[in-house]
Amino acid sequence: MRSRPPSAPPVPPRGRSLRTQLMLWSCLVQAALLLLLVTLFYLGGRALVHQQAIAQLNHLAEQTARSLGNSLRSAQITGDMLLAPLAGNAFDTNQMHGLLHAAVVADPNVDGATVIIEPDRVPGMPDGYACHDVLLDGAVQQRCGADLDLNGRQRRWYRKALHATGPWWSEPYANPSEEGRLFITYSVPLRLPGELLPAGLVSVDVPLARLRHDLGQLPHTSRLRATLLAPDHRVVLSSAPEIEPGMSLRRYLQHRPDLAPLFDPKQPPLPDDEGFDHQGRDGTRFLSRIAPLEQAGWQVVLSADHDLLLGDLHRVTWWAVGLGVLGVLVWLLLVRRHAQRLLLPMETLTAAARRFSVGHFNQPLPYPRQHDEVGEMSRAFERARQSILQQMHTIEHMASARERSESELRIARGIQQGMLAPPPQLQADGFVLRSSTVLVPAREVGGDFHHIAPLDSTTLCFVIGDVSGSGVPAALFMARVLTLLEAAMQLHRQPGHILTEAARHVAQRNEACMFATVLCGVVDVATGQFELASAGHESPLLRRADGQATVVPMRSGPALGINARSVFPCARGLLGPGEYLLAYTDGISEAQCPKHRWFGMERVLAVVADVADDRRVCDAVVAALQAFCVGAGNLDDLALLSVGRQLSWPPLHLRAPADRDGLYSLLSRLERGLLAMGLQEEPRQRARLVVDELFGNVLVHQRELSQVTLDVTATLDDDGLALQLRDTGRPFDPAAVPAPDLDAPLQDRVVGGWGLHLVRSLCTRFIYCRRDGSNRVHLLLPLAAPRQE
Repeated sequence: MRSRPPSAPPVPPRGRSLRTQLMLWSCLVQAALLLLLVTLFYLGGRALVHQQAIAQLNHLAEQTARSLGNSLRSAQITGDMLLAPLAGNAFDTNQMHGLLHAAVVADPNVDGATVIIEPDRVPGMPDGYACHDVLLDGAVQQRCGADLDLNGRQRRWYRKALHATGPWWSEPYANPSEEGRLFITYSVPLRLPGELLPAGLVSVDVPLARLRHDLGQLPHTSRLRATLLAPDHRVVLSSAPEIEPGMSLRRYLQHRPDLAPLFDPKQPPLPDDEGFDHQGRDGTRFLSRIAPLEQAGWQVVLSADHDLLLGDLHRVTWWAVGLGVLGVLVWLLLVRRHAQRLLLPMETLTAAARRFSVGHFNQPLPYPRQHDEVGEMSRAFERARQSILQQMHTIEHMASARERSESELRIARGIQQGMLAPPPQLQADGFVLRSSTVLVPAREVGGDFHHIAPLDSTTLCFVIGDVSGSGVPAALFMARVLTLLEAAMQLHRQPGHILTEAARHVAQRNEACMFATVLCGVVDVATGQFELASAGHESPLLRRADGQATVVPMRSGPALGINARSVFPCARGLLGPGEYLLAYTDGISEAQCPKHRWFGMERVLAVVADVADDRRVCDAVVAALQAFCVGAGNLDDLALLSVGRQLSWPPLHLRAPADRDGLYSLLSRLERGLLAMGLQEEPRQRARLVVDELFGNVLVHQRELSQVTLDVTATLDDDGLALQLRDTGRPFDPAAVPAPDLDAPLQDRVVGGWGLHLVRSLCTRFIYCRRDGSNRVHLLLPLAAPRQE
């Protein structure tokens, strides 16, 4: 590594200097403290103001309810006064005239009163009595007898009052006979002693203007809204202009949906020390309270805007923020003045150190005379500069040597991997012999190895081994052992003879006293018979078709490289359809992970028992080991080799004429043929759907079908079910049909092409070609259902 050429040291931005940082951080700390104090003050003040607002709101609601209740109570007392002489059968016309006049004049809450007695109900009054007194422009006007003409609404009110079980209040109404003013009427039926039916009634008219006067005692602001509700939940009066008298509760909640929880019978009533906090339709926050009147069923709804309640707090808070910002500015000026005096020597040292940071090691740093922290730092930098110059030369030589070593190890790893032959596959008498391998060295190169080679067209020979030691020496010895084993496999067919031949040559010129454990096996694809011989290696595992995994019992000879005249006994067995052998090195079974836990043979057997596919078992064992030793890495080389024997089915060839009966017959024979191959119901149904859809298009779109034939060839292999469909009809490319737009609305989707889109989505390969006057479609169906995205 060479030092960089000297260059002019860059001047850092002014914002990065210690002086600026000190000022900035001091300002930020003060601002944070100010913000914290203001926030705490605001939250505390808000909580206090909120409690005071609730208390004030409750007080206003109760005061308004008392005022309105007194007005209604006054009207009730007036009605009871008019009813007293009638209930005692002390009826006198002149007295009643005087009482009506006195009730209208004496009670400021009453502008009208009515007394009606049915004919022939009171002794001495065969014609009954009917008079109404009203106060207009300060004068009392009285209408009696024929002058008291009840209109349609008044007649309905009169009949309703006679049938009432007790006193009741009417809904707000406009009285045309009294200049259209709004009233509510308090009515009391007259019931004589011993009589079931009422003999008449007494009513008192209360003008809404009088009740509005009671609401006018609240603070005059649009942010405070009050509404008076009658026992039947009708609006009697409201300070909001959009709420009309006589409005039902349902219409009222349509204007104020935020108040609906207050009238929900399922909600518990609010405590006296809490208000209902809600948000209006326009986004305004309100605090509301319902106060009942003295009269049963009457209630006042009072809502106050949050801004009205918190206005003073906001103003005080902004004043506190302004004073705090002014204090921060004053503090910043004081910090800037003192920082400039304290940090000037440090800035001088920083300029010199900046040259040091860009590679100016040959220029010595200034040597200050002071003996404070700045002087000590300058002398330490100078000593570091001299040490770095010396170490740079050492690092340059070490980096070059390491780069050469890593390059050589990468080349050695590539050579070692290239020596391992790819797993072959043999097929004979309806069976196929498959093999797979995994090699994971702990370093760039390792001492584990495997090799698989066919001895002839039906016999497969494999070896797997582990060389003593690790790293480059183990890799070199592995290459020698593997070469001798390959040569022995060319001379012998039995695993014991192969190991004997290799042992004789490995022991020669073995001055390093290295050795290798090797397992050799020979498997016949037609019969399934296998022979195994071990040179100090672990016994392989045998997985049966029923999922049982066991260790193959066998005797072992010495490792290769110890004795040139070794003899290796053979173990024999039978590999049935769906069964496989798994050979491995001790890096699997003897793997020791953190906390001194061993992976162990029991876990290897459990993984093998769960994996039925001989092509995946090697990767599954390595994955289980890595999950067990997560974070520890491979402490030893890993090598696995599997040999499995499976049934090999011949291709299924079917032909039928191009008509409906022929297609049905073709689909039936295809179903039986795939069932005989051992396919499950789901892949059989997908294959039937694909053939039915593609050949169904031939029957629909071909004009002349008498000379057209349908052919299907089905082949089952490792990749899935391969189908080749052929028809001798007119040219038609199903792969060229565009896919429908699945995101388009139903009314805009084009009819047609949906079946072909489904077929293409089920296949992992779909190819069309026109050859020899026929349409040919080659497709591949996976044995498992395709995953839906």
